[in-house]
Amino acid sequence: MTPLRQALIDECKLRGYSERTRDSYLYAVTQLAKYYHQSPDTISDEQLEQYFRSLSLERELSSATIHLQLNGIHFLYKYVLKRTFSIDIVWPKRPRSIPTLLSKVEVKQIVAHCRHEKYRTMLKVYYGCGLRLNELVHAKVEDIDRARKTLRIHNGKGNKDRDVVLTESVLHVLRGYWLHFRATDWLFYSSRGMEFQVGATSVQKAFREAVKLAGLSKKCSIHSLRHAYATHQLESGMPLNQLQQQLGHVDIRTTQTYLHWLPELNNSAQDLMADWEGVS
Repeated sequence: MTPLRQALIDECKLRGYSERTRDSYLYAVTQLAKYYHQSPDTISDEQLEQYFRSLSLERELSSATIHLQLNGIHFLYKYVLKRTFSIDIVWPKRPRSIPTLLSKVEVKQIVAHCRHEKYRTMLKVYYGCGLRLNELVHAKVEDIDRARKTLRIHNGKGNKDRDVVLTESVLHVLRGYWLHFRATDWLFYSSRGMEFQVGATSVQKAFREAVKLAGLSKKCSIHSLRHAYATHQLESGMPLNQLQQQLGHVDIRTTQTYLHWLPELNNSAQDLMADWEGVS
């Protein structure tokens, strides 16, 4: 391991950054070094500007991906190299597409077609609490507070802790799961043993298989369960600020995005052609 790489890791640890953030920063710096075949501490501002142009023009990366690259490289220069840089970045226009939205019936079909009890339970908890996949696989038995009916999420997005509400249905599912698997540390442990958490890739694979077995033609990912939780809760009348807390959004504007995906929600539009006869 190079001294520069170790220094970057140490700075991330000092600031309490999550392992995921650290890895994304390391990846960004590594990609920059590979592009020029030289150490990042010898790269000029002009080279940096050209590199970010290449990410957009040559690799056609999204603005979100480019921003992740910029965060990692900026962290290296500011906190490790103690050097400032000023570059002009042209951000590609970000498409505003609406993701696939699953109905309650479709979610139930997917879960029912998940063949393994452990993964079936994980999909139920994922949807029933509106979690992120990383939060689900990192859940521990001790994080469940049966008295308060909550699940403690550690180091969620933004490296923040929060409590999410566990409904009676989710608690019932978890009780049945624990009686069968008797988890002691990681709530959902790996086939390698209880001391290992289940891998995120395994959960995604189980989800894709369940979608296929359910015969759904919609293009969806396991994250669609989180979107389904949010949209279904809004349709059921959950206040926006409560949904924000449950999802772990720092900015309520992120939560408000779901309102734009549900134009039919509380829609008072009138049928302007209701009294027309023989509309063609």
